[in-house]
Amino acid sequence: MGIQSNSSVTSSTQPNPQYKPDKPILGFSTWSTQLLDKVSGYGGRHIKPWSEGCDEYGRWGYRKDLFPNGMKALSDYLAKNDHKLGLYILPGIRADAIDNKAKVLGTDVLLADLAANRKDGNGFKGSTYAPDQYSDVIMKYYDSIADLFAEWGVGYVKVDGCGPGGGDPWYPFQSPDNRECLSMMATGFQRHNIWMEISWYLDPSYAEDWVTICNGARVYIDIESYSTKSMTTPYRVFQRMALTEKWAETGLVGKDHGMFVDLDIVAVGMTVDGQCVDGLWSDDIRRSYISFWALVSSVFCLGADPRMIPDKYVKMLNHPDILMIQQSGVMAKPIGSGNAQQNRKQVWWKALPDGRMCVGLFNVHIYPLLHGTSHEVSFSFSDIGITRAHLFDVWEAKELGEYTESYKIKLNAGACQILLMTPE
Repeated sequence: MGIQSNSSVTSSTQPNPQYKPDKPILGFSTWSTQLLDKVSGYGGRHIKPWSEGCDEYGRWGYRKDLFPNGMKALSDYLAKNDHKLGLYILPGIRADAIDNKAKVLGTDVLLADLAANRKDGNGFKGSTYAPDQYSDVIMKYYDSIADLFAEWGVGYVKVDGCGPGGGDPWYPFQSPDNRECLSMMATGFQRHNIWMEISWYLDPSYAEDWVTICNGARVYIDIESYSTKSMTTPYRVFQRMALTEKWAETGLVGKDHGMFVDLDIVAVGMTVDGQCVDGLWSDDIRRSYISFWALVSSVFCLGADPRMIPDKYVKMLNHPDILMIQQSGVMAKPIGSGNAQQNRKQVWWKALPDGRMCVGLFNVHIYPLLHGTSHEVSFSFSDIGITRAHLFDVWEAKELGEYTESYKIKLNAGACQILLMTPE
């Protein structure tokens, strides 16, 4: 996938420098488009799995049928549009590297001897194995992978199957605890200022570890519904609020720490043969989807083929104030419960670097057929530490004037209002 280069970071000469971007990634993911192979009219318009096999040193190899000119040529092409190349990998030592008797670069050590116990290295069983011990030679292995990716011009790496985490709400923690492995991988990638994303359904109770390892952390299961007719559902969008609240409570997310939440891709506007297949019921819900990702400064990657998104959705996705809110790098927190099932009238807020407040009001009371119920959503200014402010409606681009003490609005099911508030 191509990832926009939008963070200014300087290199460090420290032994273990930490790459701390001050804003979340904007980009495009090819994963969701792969799921549309079964949807008529969409097959073949994506980059299929990029990796095939490994080299003699057990490092990830690329598919020469897809990239005959090599990965560096691809990253150079993306750089012309100020984008960086992102790749998907797994923690641990590749199983085929062990089977092929690969050696760690610069040594005579077989990777097979470093994972003799054949303990799974990630949540996808049998794909990689965990090192038996985390030694200097293992660090050499992960450094060699990071060095190779840097030679290719890679700027983003998604590492999947991480734990403690994985699984789903019914069978959680299916990924092994691979924090030691991830820490070594992070050390290698940080030397090259490569953004490291970890996935999936990470446990926020380990946030103190995650913040030293990654720049982005997936908070929940995939947003895709894995339907042959549509990409996601409003339920899968709004259920992320409860998980996001737990990350907000850690106080370790945002530009001050260089780690951001990842609520998964933004599927708004995914269109096939002129028909929107994003699975969302209304433009109100689409605006709420975009708005919540922006409020919490989530990693923001489009899931649809950008060439096929209708103009009206492109305008939604590129709204300048919404992008400013997302790129502020500040994570919002809820007023009251952030659980959308228990609290249908969601209010989230954050203080922006320029001194303004940003408040999002959401009516998440949705259900099929009639699509939900309208509600009045309100908040007290004391909840955000002010008494009076001038209000501006972001989506309507409308000055609302001065308010004191409180604010309320009636919202349709699935709708939101995003306010920029200037305290007076």
